[in-house]
Parts: sequence; C-alpha cells; structure tokens
Amino acid sequence: MDGTPTGGASAPVRGLVAAGLSALVPGGGQWYAGRKARAVASFVPLIVAGVFAASLLRGGTVAAASRLVDTRMLLVVALGSLAIAVWRAAVVVDAYRVTTPRRYRSSSLPVQIGVGLLALVVAIPHVLGVAYAFRARRFLETVFTADDVDFSSEIAPPEVGLDPPFLFLSRQTTAVGALHRFLPGDDRQGAFDDPRPLRSLSKYLPLKERLPQDRLTILLVGGDAGPGREGLRTDTMIVMTVDLETGATALFGLPRNFKEVPLPPGMRRSFVGLEKRVREYDLTDADDDGYPDAWTDLDGDGIPDEPPFESCRCFPDMLNKVHRETEDWTDRYPNTPDPGMAALRDIISYLIDLPIDYYVLVDMGAYVDLIDAIGGVDVLVDKPMHVTVSAPKEGSPKASISVEPGWRHLDGLQALAWSRWRRGSSDYARMKRQRCLVRSAIANADPLDLFRRLPAILDVLEDSVVTDVPLNALPDLVEQLATIEFDDITTVGFVPPRYNTGRTPKRYPIPNVTRIRRTVAAVLAGDTSPGSTSDGTSECGF
Repeated sequence: MDGTPTGGASAPVRGLVAAGLSALVPGGGQWYAGRKARAVASFVPLIVAGVFAASLLRGGTVAAASRLVDTRMLLVVALGSLAIAVWRAAVVVDAYRVTTPRRYRSSSLPVQIGVGLLALVVAIPHVLGVAYAFRARRFLETVFTADDVDFSSEIAPPEVGLDPPFLFLSRQTTAVGALHRFLPGDDRQGAFDDPRPLRSLSKYLPLKERLPQDRLTILLVGGDAGPGREGLRTDTMIVMTVDLETGATALFGLPRNFKEVPLPPGMRRSFVGLEKRVREYDLTDADDDGYPDAWTDLDGDGIPDEPPFESCRCFPDMLNKVHRETEDWTDRYPNTPDPGMAALRDIISYLIDLPIDYYVLVDMGAYVDLIDAIGGVDVLVDKPMHVTVSAPKEGSPKASISVEPGWRHLDGLQALAWSRWRRGSSDYARMKRQRCLVRSAIANADPLDLFRRLPAILDVLEDSVVTDVPLNALPDLVEQLATIEFDDITTVGFVPPRYNTGRTPKRYPIPNVTRIRRTVAAVLAGDTSPGSTSDGTSECGF
C-alpha cells in the first residue's frame, strides 16, 4: 500500500494531520503518508521561490527596493505570488487526499472544513503579495511619468550673458529637469526673450548620466488648496539636494512671501502685465493728496507724475503664486505633468543657482492622511503650543495640537497644526518647523514598517502627489536616495533679515540673490554652519 496509513474513523484525522504538516512545510504531509517522491516534488517549488527571493535580496534591502519599483518586476512578483498561493493550497489538499482513502473522505465534514481552512491560511499571505504587487504597480504607473513620454526641450536654453555669470545657466547638464526649460510662447503673459532652434536630446538616460555632477536635487512642494483658499498656493517649498558620493544632504527652505524673485532669461517678459497690476496694488497714498507717495514731480508743474514703467524682470508677486500664474503654460511645458510646477522649479533653480532635477508636489489636503499612514512623526517642540488651525479639506475636523516642550510624537492633525501655525510666531519659524518635520520623517523612516503600511501610504499618495520623476528612473533613484546620511542633513531657511535686500511698499521681503547663492555654494562645498544655531547644533535639535 506504499506506506499509506489506513484504517476506519482515524483516517480523516490522519489526513488532517498530513494537511497540517504540509501547511508547515510543503511536502511534509506527503512524506508522512509515505509518498516520498511526491513530497520532494511538492517541496521543489519552495526551493525555486527561495532562489528567486535570494536573487531579489541580492545586494541588501536597498537593492531589493530598487528592483521592486520596476513595474516589470512587480508583475513577475504578482504572478509568482499567485502561483505560490495556488501551489501551497494544492499541496495541503493533496496531503489530505493521499493520506485519506477515498471511501473515508466524505465521512467527516469538520475535517474537510479544517483542511480547507489550512489551505486558505497558507494561501492568504501570498494572495496579499499579489494584491501588494498590483497595487504598487498601479501607483507607479499612475503617479510617475511613463517611460515613453519625451521630456526633452524643443527649444534650447538661451546663452548666458548676464550679471553676474550665473553658474546654473552655464552648466551643461542632461538632467531631465533641465531638458524642458525655457519653452517658447505664452499668449496670455508674454513671450520668451530668446527662442532657439530645435535641439535633439535623448529621451531618457541612465540616472548617473542625467546627473553628471553626482548630485540629485528635488523640489519638494506642499500645495495648500484647502477650504476658503484661492486656488493652490505652494506655501511649503523645500529644495532637497543629495551628494551621491558622500550621502550629505541639504534642505533649503524658500519663504512663500518672497517678492521680486529674479527670472531666468527666457521668462523675463512673461509677467509684465502682472507686474503692472501688482505695482498698482502696492502703491500707497499716506498723505491723501490723491497721488501715490512714490510718484514725484518730474516736469515741475507741482503735480506728481507717474514714473515711466521699467520692468524688474522678476516675478512681482509672492513666490507661492507662481504655480497659480503658470499652471496653464502647456505651450511652454507641453509634456510635464504640471506646467506650474515646472515653472516654479525653473524660477527657484535660477534663484539658488542649482540645477533641480525633479519636482514633487504633495497636496496639503492629504498631509494629515500621509502622516497617519506612516505612523506619525517625532519632532522636537521648543516651546509650548496649544493651537488650532483650519481644516485640511472639506468635511474634516480642524487641526489642533496641545503640547509642551520636548520630543513629541505627532499624528497627522497635530503635525499639520504644528507645521502651519504662525500667529504669535512668524512665517519663518513655521518654515523651520516644516523643514525639521521633513528631516525627521526622512531620518526616522523604518523600511519594514513602511512596507507594512504600504497600501495605506499608496492610497494617500496616488491622489495627492504630482511629480515629473520618470518611471524608468525609479530603480536608480531608490538606490541613490539610500546614500543619504541621516546624521548629515543640513537645513537652511532663506529668511529675513539675513537673506533679503529690502522690502516692497507692502513690506514683503525681496531676496538677496547673491547671499542665497553663496550660502548654497558653501553648503554644497561642505560648510554646514548656515544650517546650525549659534551654539553649532542643528536647528532641528538632532
């Protein structure tokens, strides 16, 4: 009888035992039943799966993560997980069948239910693997730019011949962020100064070839389009730059209320109409004589005269309004997911004299859900805060926080209140809190915990993130971001009075371009003092 246990009422129980053994180790029940060849055949797929998992993990968890952001690999994982689920369940049922003679199989319904439950239990983890893989694949294809989209610029950037010789425009870079800058024409706002002939560039190069300076720079933006607000305002603007050789990372924060930010050469005529409107709005008549105080008597007739208009060649309004003014610039940025973000990237890149490779826009309405999805965030609270701010989106509760100084773990609503509050404080203190929150989230990220929370994180991000990161760059990008040294993150806020040269009539700060660029250059050269407090410690307390 080939060693098959038999015998009356105990046969179904033996079948259940065999099914349990195969649930623990594929083929274990078949071996128990004396079917050794069948047991070996049942075990072989486990060896194959182990070899595949080992190859996936070859090089460590970072290498595995870089492979798992490849949509083709995710498809392989999904199909493989489905096959394993079917195989594991089939092996459990087969162990019961080869152990229990046919005439006894229908005699015990509880045993059959038990076997079915065992088959279900061993299959569930692998079915979840299928769901994870397809969910991640859908997220990647929804959020990131398709591989066949051409982001190369139709028009080459204008040559440099400006004051001073801005390094950003003189660098030759093939970064994707630099390929679609300075596109011509915008009927509503004006035209580019210097359109050039078509330049042929390859669509997508390997990440290292896109980043010849061995530096990865990303513009991180929090868009604020909550209840009662006019359009989407980019109130949080942080440039993250990583030295790919050393892992040293810097976060540069831009004030939302900077005005008269200089424009790249190709944009300098684009906001003349807006500039005239802003100037008219900014004029004051404190002496009530019917003429703006800035006007003077030019012709000697005793009546103040309007001075001739001369463009500042700048973005005249607050920096956080660039996106709103340029979000329909599809003719200049025909292939980017968000023309307003592309324009903001180019303006900030020119301001700080640093090529920005990609942008990431996160809707602040999803900010709360994202913080909750990653399990909260730890921040150092430097003073008591008992405040409430407006709701992040329609129908949600207001964001409140009530904490005393010290290290505190914040949930989504608390983090929103902590990072947005500015009454009794300032815009610039708020910017510092936002930079520190980003730094803390990066520094304390636990890959295993994030993987466990992956479905919730993807659900939030899919509806709230806009980026121009190309899909086929993700594997390289994951590996490069893994070089970040969490103990070597410098945070700098370009806030007044150090980083402005003056103020507009309405008291908005005007950026000190020279000082900002010098600070950026110093940080990139390894000087972390701009991001430290007077005693040399980090502004974030760690």
